Amino acid sequence: MKKIIIAGMVLLLPLALSAEVVKKENINADNLYKFGGSMTEYIAPDVTYSKAPKGFKPFYMSHYGRHGSRYLLNKPQYEGPYNTLKEASDAGVLTEFGKSVMDRLEKMKNDADGHLGDLTPKGQRQHRGIANRMMKNYPEIFNKKSYIVARSTTSHRVIASMTAALMEFSSVLPQMTIDFNDSDYDKNYMNYEDNAINKAKNSREKSAAVNAFNAAHTHPERLMTALFTDTTFITRYSRPGSSSKRDMSASLYNQIYEVAANMGSHDLGFNLDDVFTYEEWYDNFLQNNMYWYSVSGFNPMTQNLVPYGHASLLQDFLDKADAAIAAGTPSANLRYGHDTALFPLLCLMEVNDCAWSPSDLEKVADKWVAYDIVHMASNLQLIFFKDKKGTVLVRALLNEEEARLPVECYKDAKGNGYPYFYEWNKVEKYYRDKLETWNRKRAELTNNK
Repeated sequence: MKKIIIAGMVLLLPLALSAEVVKKENINADNLYKFGGSMTEYIAPDVTYSKAPKGFKPFYMSHYGRHGSRYLLNKPQYEGPYNTLKEASDAGVLTEFGKSVMDRLEKMKNDADGHLGDLTPKGQRQHRGIANRMMKNYPEIFNKKSYIVARSTTSHRVIASMTAALMEFSSVLPQMTIDFNDSDYDKNYMNYEDNAINKAKNSREKSAAVNAFNAAHTHPERLMTALFTDTTFITRYSRPGSSSKRDMSASLYNQIYEVAANMGSHDLGFNLDDVFTYEEWYDNFLQNNMYWYSVSGFNPMTQNLVPYGHASLLQDFLDKADAAIAAGTPSANLRYGHDTALFPLLCLMEVNDCAWSPSDLEKVADKWVAYDIVHMASNLQLIFFKDKKGTVLVRALLNEEEARLPVECYKDAKGNGYPYFYEWNKVEKYYRDKLETWNRKRAELTNNK
């Protein structure tokens, strides 16, 4: 297959600064859970929105939101680190601190029993809060005359997230019409990845680069000394029933981080904040961040193709916006799904710095920062405004904060500029041209297999 790179499309990004990135030296107890990366807890932003140009009123919202805070997905994520520490405890080589970590891992394992992948109560509150703020911020869109279409994937945590939001809508505006469903009928855009990108996404070049990056940011030695009185237990670990020995310290280090980073999704009265130093938290975050960048973003390791895997979702945004504009009545399309769709969508749409693609992987987190892109309950809202002349403007909110799109901001007849407001016809043309370019490249990829 020919090596095809779609790079020119991402050169029109505005050069504005991204949201402030928390550097390693600025980590503290208050911002620690940001370094859970994609597992970061959703916090309602304290923001004041820019005023719309005179004469423009909101009439339509198009949205995609990730499910809220959840339990980890797989039993080994909880049982793996606990079982290893329990074996060490039974062998008499666990420190007092190690026993404390083991006890907390056991509590978390027991609490997760029967709840793998489930939305947590905190996740429910996140989506009720987001829905409430939608109604508060945009009463012109969400009112008793509105028609709301809500769709979710068939994942139980996503259905529960949509349900929490719809309960809030119904409790505040019981007369509002809501058409909702969770069905595989919508999977072609809700959580579908085009197979045309598979070869690029799974390239050996990417795997080797990411593995090397992760190895450079994995330093389990201090933690192993803190957990074990005899570190040879884990550096020469032998699985039960096996005679082969291998160093499992890095694996245990990463396993405990997964549980620790997810603790922000719960209200259990305990945590694992003290297990890692701030530097270790940051290193673990960099690995989580690199994973999502490598499977979602524009980057040369994957021929700058991966975001196009979710072109059908962008197509759905465009088509439904056109239908809503033609109808002209207050309405919303609310989609509830997954990080695996939202990350690449935001990169494809070049929201803020999501198309950042440095050649040096150590510079990825200078701008491409998972906790500012997608975490628990993250959402993209496109708010449409129109005036009496029929001109349509759009504003993007990422996690309810104003976000940049890759075209010039709107200017009125007097030349006054309005940051975060864009003429929809220009935005739509930019994206439709991009999709058309992808369709041609996709045909080339298919023909050159």
